[in-house]
Amino acid sequence: MKIKILLLFITVSVSSCIGTKYLKKDETILYKQNIKSEGPINEESLQTQLTQTPNSRLLGLPIAHLVHVYKWGESNLDSAKLLRKRERITLKYDKKIAGAKSDSRKTKLTSKKIQKTEKIEKTLREGNQLMRWGEQLAVFDSTQLINSTINLRNYLFSKGYFNAKISTNVTHRNQRTFVTYKILESKPYTIDSIVYKIQDKQVKSLFEANINQQKMVGKQYDQELFGKERDRVYDLMSNNGYYDFKKQYVLFEVDSTQLDDRRLLIRENIANPPGKSQHRTFRMDSVIFSNETALTNSQNRQTEEYHDITYSFTNDKYPERLLSWRIFLEKDSLYSKQNTLETQKQLSYLDIFKFVNINYDSSGGEFIANIFTSPLKKYQTSTDMGLSVLEHAQGPPGPFFNFNAKSRNVFGGLEIIQLDGNASIQGIKSVSEDNTNYSRFQYGGQLSVTFPQFLFPMRESQRAAIGRYNPRTKIATGVNFEDRKDEYTRTTFNGSMSYIWQVKESTQFTLKPFDLSYINSINSDSFADTLKALEDSGNQSLVSSFQSSFVSFTSFSTQFNQNNYGLGGRTNSGLWQGYIETGGNLQSILGKKPLSNSFDSLEYYHYVKASVDVRRTNRLSSKSSLAYRLNLGMAYAYGSNKALPYEKYFFAGGSNSIRAWQPRRLGPGAYAVYSTSDDGGDIEVNNSREQPGDIIMEASVEFRRDLVGFIDYALFIDAGNIWLWNSETVEKETDGYGNGTNDDGVFRLKTFPKEIAVGAGFGLRFDFSFLVLRTDIAYKMVDPAYPLGQRFILGDYQLNDLWDFKNRAAVNIGIGYPF
Repeated sequence: MKIKILLLFITVSVSSCIGTKYLKKDETILYKQNIKSEGPINEESLQTQLTQTPNSRLLGLPIAHLVHVYKWGESNLDSAKLLRKRERITLKYDKKIAGAKSDSRKTKLTSKKIQKTEKIEKTLREGNQLMRWGEQLAVFDSTQLINSTINLRNYLFSKGYFNAKISTNVTHRNQRTFVTYKILESKPYTIDSIVYKIQDKQVKSLFEANINQQKMVGKQYDQELFGKERDRVYDLMSNNGYYDFKKQYVLFEVDSTQLDDRRLLIRENIANPPGKSQHRTFRMDSVIFSNETALTNSQNRQTEEYHDITYSFTNDKYPERLLSWRIFLEKDSLYSKQNTLETQKQLSYLDIFKFVNINYDSSGGEFIANIFTSPLKKYQTSTDMGLSVLEHAQGPPGPFFNFNAKSRNVFGGLEIIQLDGNASIQGIKSVSEDNTNYSRFQYGGQLSVTFPQFLFPMRESQRAAIGRYNPRTKIATGVNFEDRKDEYTRTTFNGSMSYIWQVKESTQFTLKPFDLSYINSINSDSFADTLKALEDSGNQSLVSSFQSSFVSFTSFSTQFNQNNYGLGGRTNSGLWQGYIETGGNLQSILGKKPLSNSFDSLEYYHYVKASVDVRRTNRLSSKSSLAYRLNLGMAYAYGSNKALPYEKYFFAGGSNSIRAWQPRRLGPGAYAVYSTSDDGGDIEVNNSREQPGDIIMEASVEFRRDLVGFIDYALFIDAGNIWLWNSETVEKETDGYGNGTNDDGVFRLKTFPKEIAVGAGFGLRFDFSFLVLRTDIAYKMVDPAYPLGQRFILGDYQLNDLWDFKNRAAVNIGIGYPF
């Protein structure tokens, strides 16, 4: 009897969760729709053709949470009250407008009236905010079933399945409706051959010279192919002088009667303009660059000609030679849409102009290219303040303040001088103790000059040739002060030079010929004692990292961004980053020990470092995506001290790494320091200090889905660790299990798979459009700090362990997505 009552209670609860309590008599909920197909068409594409869809369910459970959100909002919506409010606002502002004495006052009041009434009308039209976040109950509608079937048939036809058959099966159970669409595609039609009909002989010659770019023959019929072919022809024509060519001139006929076995003959026709016997080609009679809008009529205008380009300046004057490297429009050359867009893009990259607009004037019998620009402010400042959440921080957010001052074209060479200042207080765990009481105070500044060219001996023709790649040279110098509470203070003086260029918009390269830093490090007495203890235990390399030092390196990095990765688009996107750095190689030029005559006891480093970071986001549906990341890196110190600068080590753990571990506390390998628990019983892993490593391997997979409104949720798994080339950064002491010495943390091919740490968890993402605030809770699943056979700790979890954020779990707060 009790079991029956329990089952009845569960059934009623589940029914309420999916929204059946909101149904009227004889209504059912569209609970589930399936599409069964044996063909290769993507099911997600087929699902988009359905005119009615079931309600979203929380984590796949029978809980229609968005329906309840909608009903909650609906219960608080009083339409009559809103109508009365709109009427009051209208009368109030109409009275004020009638009594206004000036036109500007009337305009201002009218704008306020429209703004307030439109807000009410939007609520009346779309519901209040909760209703817009939620979903209306998906009450099954048989007419929508017919519309969905028609949409599916039309979609299949557009993909070449001309004879597809669709049947439906509808079942009702417990006020829920289940619909299955069964699709029998049959054999698709394919494009066997294309016959071209081109009336203009000159166009025909150009078309035939580029016929290999055609991608339709041999493909399955797909209406998207015709759109792509029309775009191809348009690009071909518009890049070869046909300024007024339109896509409508490209026509297609599909013939399924001439060939057998479902093969199609396509007739592609490129028509002439109405009433004309051929298409006109346009050559540029002149190119005019102006640093004001087309409507400007200034008496102070200066006009000069350089490389057949007429430059017209008012107020600010820019170097024609540098501008010419980024202008790809030439007198007497054919019009090219590609060169037009490239010119606009490269001039915009200069950060000198507010906008760049290019138009063509053919009204006077000549074809004139006009490049209109509007300069940005010569001097510009900005400030930024708030609370910072760092990747390696663990604790409350700390305040920060940033200042930026920028000056443009100071020396008349389109260069940009920029001063950046910053100050912050951050809650970071100390290097050697478990302490997060705002342990880091940091401030500093950097002065940089960016030139829109490579400062390198080159021919004029070479500089012009690379103008398409947005070449820049950045020279920077700065100073930074850091105070890690009760540990050390560091003052860093830095100077660097970088060459930066792009290939298209997706790929950027940076070559840094030199980066030089003098680091003055003063350690506290207690921290010095800690370092001395590490040195006595054979840990010389880590000790060297905290001494005053001179650091020099050369680096090269590349970044490939596919489909604007990181901007939250609705398409698949990816990011690939590679980096290589050599430290100490410049000392062959600067001397074996630079600055040794001015400063005593400086550390010098010789090392190589390389890393690769691959990230990918795949859209699963309009509301969900799957993101994953692989991060690999290694550094090798070959100097006499066998050390890296501390900032050059790899660290694992934290909000952008293996999230179940505290920042910088994972590894290396299976190494761990042990301590006895507070009750004197179990042995615990002591994560009291940061653990640097020479090698890093990290991988993450994250499922992301809309939850409600601007709130999304995520489920994730992280795996990875850091290792050492040799055991120079850990102490060698007896572990808590009586097994002699601790693991040495060294990377070995045979053992490293068993030393991979694994964590999993869930989180929320608050997408405010201008930023994404992220919170994650992660739990340890596999902890390599424990002996073999005891590392899978997920099976040992008890209820209290879910709140053990010291040993079993970690809470992470971050800005932006973890990857």
